[in-house]
Amino acid sequence: MEYLRLCAASELPPGEMNQCDAKGKEFLVLNVDNRFYCLDARCTHAGAPLVEGTVKGLVLTCPWHYSRFRVSDGTVINGPAHDPLHSYNVMLKDGQLFIEAEAVQP
Repeated sequence: MEYLRLCAASELPPGEMNQCDAKGKEFLVLNVDNRFYCLDARCTHAGAPLVEGTVKGLVLTCPWHYSRFRVSDGTVINGPAHDPLHSYNVMLKDGQLFIEAEAVQP
């Protein structure tokens, strides 16, 4: 199985998020209470860069129109977005964060 490296875990302290690019795609990586999550980096409503949004607990809020998404699985909590964010399983190995390459949607 092929994995895509996102970033070093040390680059992402608890409560922080970062945008990472891999395989020509943007990903949002978050550290919530020392647990790592990875979602698509753009809002499904209008394409806002979610790295500019806010995270409170397990809720990610879009910076443009305030759609809210569940960090753990990308589901929409409040619109205007209707479509969920794609969620990726994160693997921590040797201090680096990876996702499965096969899971990346074009």
